[in-house]
Amino acid sequence: MTCPATDLRFDPLAAEVRVLLERYGYRLPAGDHARHLVLGRVEVALKNLVEIFEGRTW
Repeated sequence: MTCPATDLRFDPLAAEVRVLLERYGYRLPAGDHARHLVLGRVEVALKNLVEIFEGRTW
């Protein structure tokens, strides 16, 4: 099990999640600052999901 920060699979996964959300009609807020904050929170949530999925919850 690898760390999401160094896992080469993570960036493509994050990009696919963003595309999937947009495909289903979810939209990022307007403004660069708001988008930056939202994408940062999404990255943290996705890292948590990856760790849980792989059983690294401790």
